[in-house]
Amino acid sequence: MSRLHVFEIHDQPWCPPSLRDALTDFLQFTINLGRAYDGIVPMLRDAIVRSGATRVLDLCSGAGGPWPSWLRETRGTAPGFATPVVLTDKYPNRLAQSGVLPFHPVPVDATAVPSDLEGFRTLFTSFHHFRPAVARDILVDAVRQRQGIGVFEISRRAPLDIALIAFTWLAVLAFVPFIRPFRWSRLAWTYLPPLLPLVGAFDGVVSCLRTYSPAELRELLHGLDSYDWQVGETRTPRSPLVVTYLVGVPKR
Repeated sequence: MSRLHVFEIHDQPWCPPSLRDALTDFLQFTINLGRAYDGIVPMLRDAIVRSGATRVLDLCSGAGGPWPSWLRETRGTAPGFATPVVLTDKYPNRLAQSGVLPFHPVPVDATAVPSDLEGFRTLFTSFHHFRPAVARDILVDAVRQRQGIGVFEISRRAPLDIALIAFTWLAVLAFVPFIRPFRWSRLAWTYLPPLLPLVGAFDGVVSCLRTYSPAELRELLHGLDSYDWQVGETRTPRSPLVVTYLVGVPKR
């Protein structure tokens, strides 16, 4: 099954910001509920240590991905050691900016991160949004600035994954009332009218079709030989979703 770069609704400039924020809030809630990314913590922790980074810079953060949950459990540090985390996004989630983690107030382009924003770069559930040329630019920018980088996705172009994510609309209807902090706009988009369930299911399936396979990720690394790269798939025991990962650290 070849990668298809079909559009996602919440990526479009005409998508209402409150609907986009409601979707990223829901994604963060379900990621934390299923603990889908917990299995990559040892790998991520080791990469951050090897890179020598004193900060984690999360790119394309949306509502924060797994970081808020991880840091609540470890009292404001990255998993297992004292490394602060800063969230960034080209289109910052205005609701996430009042959360447990600092959110960089200025939009940040993942292909051209300002030089003063040093830190190990992470991208959770976001790399599939970029066409190959732009995805390559994100990796090249990290290499050019000698910053470690980790890319992690929980969607795949596999029939089982697509079928599972296709039922996102049911999860939206069931879980939205329990997402905190409570937002009336999120509730309205879920039930009056029920656009959030429909957009969540549509964008979820499209995310699967757009996700890079390990082989395609390796193709993006051509010529970036000054880094040690790890590419593969893993699964957290309590999650039905497989995590595809790409982790890079400058060679010593």
